[in-house]
Amino acid sequence: MTNKDVYAVVDPADGELVKVYPTATDEAVDGALDAAARAYAQWSRQTVAQRARLLSSVATLHDERSGPLAEIIHREMGKPLDQAVAEAEFSASTYR
Repeated sequence: MTNKDVYAVVDPADGELVKVYPTATDEAVDGALDAAARAYAQWSRQTVAQRARLLSSVATLHDERSGPLAEIIHREMGKPLDQAVAEAEFSASTYR
């Protein structure tokens, strides 16, 4: 595997390698686009109330997992942890 075949996430605070991901193949991208089209077709059939319930559930999950989400933001972006927590909380409020 060459460097162009992977994407490395590096902690900007200390240069530590967090994780390496393979880059997407053309087939994987095509599959993701097909899945998105199917999901949109299903989503567009939902009523506003159904969509609101689902988005509220996403907000609840963000609230429940704000700590781990903040840690990911902190490690990947180098953002101070208190600001990363605020970002996770803001994301929940956006969904709400």
